[in-house]
Amino acid sequence: MTSILQASSVVLVLGTGAATVVLMKDDLPDIVVPEGPWELSNALDGQVFYTTDKIKETGEVVQDELHFTDGKFQSSMCQTYCDFGWSEYRTWSEGNVIHFTTSTACPDAPHTVVWYGKVTGDVVRFEGTWTTRRWYWTRQINAIGEGSVSPPEG
Repeated sequence: MTSILQASSVVLVLGTGAATVVLMKDDLPDIVVPEGPWELSNALDGQVFYTTDKIKETGEVVQDELHFTDGKFQSSMCQTYCDFGWSEYRTWSEGNVIHFTTSTACPDAPHTVVWYGKVTGDVVRFEGTWTTRRWYWTRQINAIGEGSVSPPEG
């Protein structure tokens, strides 16, 4: 077999998916939301929380606003990045703590953000995962944050 035909054979084998298997990365799970009596809710409607969030992987700190309106949730930062829109949220209460969770999806790209948080009075604390799933890789950003209904000064 000539060198050109041998090279063509190698390209053909790689093009059939053999190289893809090597490049594929296992999926990464979203955050685990604790079990609870979750129900669609409007318990946080009318609230806006101004949060300071930290990306666990890089230590980057970002500011966000979490909005709750008409049984729907929206993150200003996610909205700016990918027009996530509004997503239904679920809650359950434990004493004076309201637990909430929501899963948001970007309509134009394979981004999913899963949130789990607790609201106590005017304070919110949460964690979340931003996962981008493509057929050839999955990437994830893990974040934690906290904030209050009071806008930051300055």
